[in-house]
Amino acid sequence: MDTDTRIPPRSAPYLETQDAVAGLAAMLVAALSTAVRGQWSALGAVSAEEGASAAIIDPEALLLVSLWLIPREPALGPVVHDWVARWSDLLSVQRTRNLARAFPATIAQELRTVATTAYERGKDFRWGPVIKEGAGAAPDDGGSARDTRLPMGVTRLAVERDALLVLRFRMAFGVGARADALAYLLARGTAWSSVTEIAQATGYTPSAIRRALDRMAEAEIVMMVDDGTTRYRCDATPWATLLGLRDTVEPWRYWLQHFTFVSTFADWADGIARRKLTAYAITEAMRGVARSFRPTDDRDGLRTWDHAFRDGSTMPEMQDALADVAGTLLQE
Repeated sequence: MDTDTRIPPRSAPYLETQDAVAGLAAMLVAALSTAVRGQWSALGAVSAEEGASAAIIDPEALLLVSLWLIPREPALGPVVHDWVARWSDLLSVQRTRNLARAFPATIAQELRTVATTAYERGKDFRWGPVIKEGAGAAPDDGGSARDTRLPMGVTRLAVERDALLVLRFRMAFGVGARADALAYLLARGTAWSSVTEIAQATGYTPSAIRRALDRMAEAEIVMMVDDGTTRYRCDATPWATLLGLRDTVEPWRYWLQHFTFVSTFADWADGIARRKLTAYAITEAMRGVARSFRPTDDRDGLRTWDHAFRDGSTMPEMQDALADVAGTLLQE
């Protein structure tokens, strides 16, 4: 009696789940690429004005996610390096190195390469330790080691755009938590924000945020209340005439959180494609990746996200939630 001893093919649910994950990763990376190019356009690194970002740019988050994208999109490399050669003094070395820990470790070599550009072409010697040691924490001198006068033929950044508010404040107040926290509060409008919320959104430590905001509150640049929790806000209206802004600044878009999530998700999806896992194992792992992502500080939005990735959630629910992330990246 003949017996069929062939190994059965992988199950249909396994293949469907693997294909779904690959499609989701491709969707998120495509949306990320569009958002990144729009932000570089707003920074003047891409000549075409079409598609320039209007939302406030997080410079270090943009740099780091661009370094992650470069192996996938090599044409992005010259864009990043040329901009860094001119404007690295507006970047925080310390914050770059601290935030790099939240991105896939694969960016380490690209980070050293762009640090070399800042050091050699930009004559910004703060980046030396990054070249030597990789992405560990290090003191940041706020740009004092570089002559920041523009060389002949280099145009200034179009700082009147809302998108460049962080960089504009860094030009005025120095590179650090003070400039970034002020931009965040203006983007929050009339909402009050706690130290914890501001620290999570901007990637600075709570102590750095508190010191920066307490000084600005003393100067009556921001408002402060203490109802058991110290909260801050900054009304954008008085700043409109001074800075040429609209009466309302674009809402804060949590680029750092979105960029780290998409890069982490895409790298995870690449790994899944090379492993033999059941459909159940893949969906459980996807829930784990998603649960580390906080796409907003809005409680209703967080509940919606957590519900989509609860135990027992369906693939369509998770797909819809991830499509919303792609939509946020494309919303300019």
